[in-house]
Amino acid sequence: MDNERLVRNWQRAILEACTASLGRPLTVVESSFVTSRGGLLALEAIEDHIKSLSARPQDLAAYLNSETKR
Repeated sequence: MDNERLVRNWQRAILEACTASLGRPLTVVESSFVTSRGGLLALEAIEDHIKSLSARPQDLAAYLNSETKR
């Protein structure tokens, strides 16, 4: 399996986990937070952090939106 395919599949799995935890579709900003990362270490860190926030949807949403300007 090539890295590009691995990255796409991993991003998809992360997005699905986020959607399930939040109980709603992700916004474009939230999806972009995940899909803008292509490095394996970055995806691993995001996945680990999302797992730790899965029981706290508000914190997960804040994390996924953490790069937006307020």
